Amino acid sequence: MREIAAGIRLASLLSGVALAAGIGLADGSPYASLRAARPAGPGLTVSNLVLERDAFRFRFESGSFQMLPFVEGRAVGAVFSGQGTVELTPASEAEARHFAMVSGEKLAAAFTDRFQSLVLLFGDGTAAEIESRATPGAAPPAAGKIWEDFSRKQRKVLRTNLQIRLLRGILAPEDSGVFLAAFAGKKLPFSLVAVDPAGLDWLSLQFRLGSEESALFAMEEPNAGFWYLSHSRGEPVHPPRPIARASHYQIETTILRNGDIRGSTTIRFIAAGPRLRVLPLALTGKLRIREAALTCGAGSPALPVQVIQEIATEDSDAAAVLPSSPAAGQPCDLRIAYEGKDVLQNAGDGVFVVQARESWYPNFGTFSDPSTFDLTYRVPKANQVVSVGKQMEDRVEGDLRVSVWKSDQPIRVAGFNYGNFKKIQYEDRASGVRIDVYTNPGTPDVVNEINQYLAQAGSRGSASGPFASTSGSLGMHEVRVDTDSIAQAALADGTNAARVCTAYFGRLPQDHVSITEQTQWSFGQSWPSLVFLPYLSFLDGTTRRELGLANTAAFVDQVGLHEFAHQWWGHLVGWSSYRDQWLSEGFAEFSAGLILEHTGGLKGAGAFWERARRWIVMKPPQSSLANDAAGPMTSGYRLMTRRNPAAYDAMVYAKGAYVLHMIRMLLRDPASPNPDEKFKAMMQDFVTANSGKSPSTRDFQDAVERHMTPSLNATRDGKADWFFQQWVYGSEIPRFKVSLEIEKKDGDNYRLKGTVAQEGVSAGFRSLLPIYVEFGKGELSRFGTVPLEGTEPFSVDVVLHMTKKPKRVVANALHDVLARD
Repeated sequence: MREIAAGIRLASLLSGVALAAGIGLADGSPYASLRAARPAGPGLTVSNLVLERDAFRFRFESGSFQMLPFVEGRAVGAVFSGQGTVELTPASEAEARHFAMVSGEKLAAAFTDRFQSLVLLFGDGTAAEIESRATPGAAPPAAGKIWEDFSRKQRKVLRTNLQIRLLRGILAPEDSGVFLAAFAGKKLPFSLVAVDPAGLDWLSLQFRLGSEESALFAMEEPNAGFWYLSHSRGEPVHPPRPIARASHYQIETTILRNGDIRGSTTIRFIAAGPRLRVLPLALTGKLRIREAALTCGAGSPALPVQVIQEIATEDSDAAAVLPSSPAAGQPCDLRIAYEGKDVLQNAGDGVFVVQARESWYPNFGTFSDPSTFDLTYRVPKANQVVSVGKQMEDRVEGDLRVSVWKSDQPIRVAGFNYGNFKKIQYEDRASGVRIDVYTNPGTPDVVNEINQYLAQAGSRGSASGPFASTSGSLGMHEVRVDTDSIAQAALADGTNAARVCTAYFGRLPQDHVSITEQTQWSFGQSWPSLVFLPYLSFLDGTTRRELGLANTAAFVDQVGLHEFAHQWWGHLVGWSSYRDQWLSEGFAEFSAGLILEHTGGLKGAGAFWERARRWIVMKPPQSSLANDAAGPMTSGYRLMTRRNPAAYDAMVYAKGAYVLHMIRMLLRDPASPNPDEKFKAMMQDFVTANSGKSPSTRDFQDAVERHMTPSLNATRDGKADWFFQQWVYGSEIPRFKVSLEIEKKDGDNYRLKGTVAQEGVSAGFRSLLPIYVEFGKGELSRFGTVPLEGTEPFSVDVVLHMTKKPKRVVANALHDVLARD
């Protein structure tokens, strides 16, 4: 997806899914007991008790615990009051730097803080460790208050149902190793420490935490977020371990005249392990689950399934509690019926906004395992649905339009647009893709809002392009949308994107892509075979200037190309976890630059890469640090903090694109009739090897190394470690100092002499800096590459034979290497 200021609200990082009050488990069930638990019984006095959990070391110097009641014979938590310390020893330098940046502490090998109260929830052996070192004593007098304060923060601030994870361990004891600690320190705000050998992906289905097992999440604004998130110390990195894999979704959706939704989804799945009882579900809180049933095996009866759903505005994650564990390898169907409102927002005059973009149907987490989809929509007959997949039927039944769509090719997420549309299409033989463009012929509320703004501002001028003024003057403030012009522009962008991306990355498995208008102002998004364009992209330059949005031109020019490129990057080829999301967003952004190069030449491409370079090293007005100081792009959305709110966009989108551009330039052979032949071969190999998969950054490095060239083989070991460690896992950016002169010698010979060096990098930092000779305006010839290591200058003294008189020598002329200036 692409936004002007792409980002994620930190307050919702762990919100998972938000559900309104509804079905809950009966009193006396293990889940109900977990939710009702309060500290009770005698106290346990401790002195210098130490609990070590991965990177965290808790020392309870003095004080006492009061346990929560047992559930199904198992200890599940305790409350502590007294004096204690917590020590964090990060597993990597990158995590240590990130913690130092967000906490404001100096970078150190370990961080220590003090606490006076703490809540523990656990499924491991914590209770036994406490009891082995404790003596009976009085219960902490403040235990009840400590618990109530934590419970309120869990429900209203953290908004994550921790009891669902505890329930997993109670119903499947082999999955009970989770350890959670909630406390406020002298330095730390109220925080949650989570250590789970099974991985922490359950903390947020939305943000793809992957298989990382150890975290510290600061709950309180203005700096809420993951201050620490890592794999366990000393443990090998392994791919995410889902508890179930969905293979097919059958979704029935009815949209009522008021925009409310009724639906049912049947998920066919296979349990990933032998003891599956609790299935987390992603579903917007605007939709209420009414019933659920499970069928395993042909001819088996449908068994009712209990569903966990707490209050919509609190810790509202949803989960299905299966009546028994499915047999290993046994396909099962989970059917869920639901209804609710506010999934769709009426934007006026036949235009609607789909607000619950990835959670309008229950799922196990989007953008993970691809599944096939059958989708049926029933809507008021005046409107249409444009969906993922291929349209199989479109018929009218009474007052309803029934639209049936099918995706035989497995996809990662389902989406749809809804409204009153006008359609044009173009069959592009070069790419093999049919492009359908849907625009709304009405006047949505946003246009009326624009006109009201212009009227109040008293602007004067004339409108042209997609917008026109019925009076001939913006001063009369009668702006209207020319949907024909919008559709033609979107069609042209889609065609160019399809052709360039197909030539470089290979053909798409589907034969069409629908580009649709939607009225959210600056937010574009791509689905498999479906693109949402933000309404800002429909405004011409004159109107944007009238609205004070003149600096959005680059975004408008690129957003459609970026979203179309997601058909390859994000949908055809996914990404493993949030640390690998640059393989989607960065690659899509690179593709936009590539398309601009092929449509606008080197001048357009140069402007694109210069904007990206400046954005990467910029310190935006709302930031206290430059974007690149936030850390490596493998920190993903965690880069966006109070100190660096724009860093996620700059690093994952812009730097991710730049890194791929640098690899392209290292593989490029300017003397070849097809200079990008090696790059195309590498990218198409990566797509072929990972189509329908979720590769990691390591997987992409493997693809690069399969296509190793002498220019990439800087360390002469056939590896690209030097490049990836610097540019992907690192955050250094060099500044180049070039002092080269060229002088005429005899005949057509010229002498090039001088030095080249880099500054602001560590001793082992390598750069391969191309040197170009410019003969005339825009006429460049690359004559060689200068290898640099550390800050040691490289001397150049070479005689060149040139039949044309050179104008000047230029280093890094095509933005070959990311530099500070």
